[in-house]
Amino acid sequence: MMIKLIKFLSIFAALFFSLYVYAETNTPHTELVNQTISSFMTNNEIPGVAVQLYVHGQPSSYYYGYADRDKKIPVTEKTIFELGSISKVMTSILLAQEVDFAKMSFNDPVKKYIKDLPDVFNEISLQNLATHTSGLPFNVPNNVATPTQLQNYLANWKPNVDPNERWQYSNVGIGMLGKALESSTQWDFNKLYIRHILNPLRMQQIGTNVPPKLKKYIAQGYDKNGDPTRPVQFGLFPSAGGLKVMAGDMQKFLSAAIGLPGTPPRVLWPIRMTQTTFVKYAGNQQGLAWSIHSLKNMSDLLDASNDVVLDSIAVDGIYEKPPYDGDALIDKTGTTDGFRAYIAVIPNKKSGIVILANKNVPNSAIVKTARELLYKLNQ
Repeated sequence: MMIKLIKFLSIFAALFFSLYVYAETNTPHTELVNQTISSFMTNNEIPGVAVQLYVHGQPSSYYYGYADRDKKIPVTEKTIFELGSISKVMTSILLAQEVDFAKMSFNDPVKKYIKDLPDVFNEISLQNLATHTSGLPFNVPNNVATPTQLQNYLANWKPNVDPNERWQYSNVGIGMLGKALESSTQWDFNKLYIRHILNPLRMQQIGTNVPPKLKKYIAQGYDKNGDPTRPVQFGLFPSAGGLKVMAGDMQKFLSAAIGLPGTPPRVLWPIRMTQTTFVKYAGNQQGLAWSIHSLKNMSDLLDASNDVVLDSIAVDGIYEKPPYDGDALIDKTGTTDGFRAYIAVIPNKKSGIVILANKNVPNSAIVKTARELLYKLNQ
């Protein structure tokens, strides 16, 4: 009796999942993508996933499950997901654009643009902010919630180390970079992002805010326990993790991140700048927001948990002439209370992947899934 029950439940689960998951694009690798994403969703009980792929320059898109589990609203190319820390990549591209336009310099001190900061910020450069080598902490204390409280906190902040000595992943650092960009350009961060990234790539004008006409496409996020969450709130540092995106638009950004023909030069070359190695630490390579990995260590990449490291780590070296390696795997993770996101590219193979999920699952799960897919499709 027990064996029959188990068999029935297995068949039921298979039938349910075949209805629950569907792919929009049919390509030679559709079956592999479907199997991989089905396992990812089943193992982590994820309501909905969007996948954007480039394999040797050929695009494909896949949409699975539900944007809203209770309302049974399916994920489509119009579903809007939260990007989490992939926002840091966008912010760094905006910095690289200003450098490319000769309006800012990586070596400029933060205080040049944010005048009311204490003198210690004369020693911290924009490059330090973008490479997590500023010495600033991961987050501000919980009691710092308003611009005035932030100003008071920074006025009394004392660094524990000199810039460039230690790598410390920092929302505060990228948040300050966003404020420096606003000060230099005299543009609100959202408007700057729309003007210099979204419009050239012909993406929907969705930043930290979603236009009223598009709000019906916002996915419901779910926390680690599967409970519904509220939309992300990054009041003080929207540049660090507050951006949202329409799923189909990530294929346009992925194309630019790989550097495919047709990418506007005003976006292409700044992206290349962000994907170069500026810092080495503990065997890792840090670009401007991106992480950079040699494919010689692919077995380690597939096995690594790749959880975001929040510890302070000694810096091994700073490149005076940052090198670009188009054969590397260049990636970034993102998370909010109710979403996970991941992007990875191998530019010289004209290949890359984006996975967007509307549940906060372990970082290692989404990273491993995406890297295995990218590896198998590029063997």
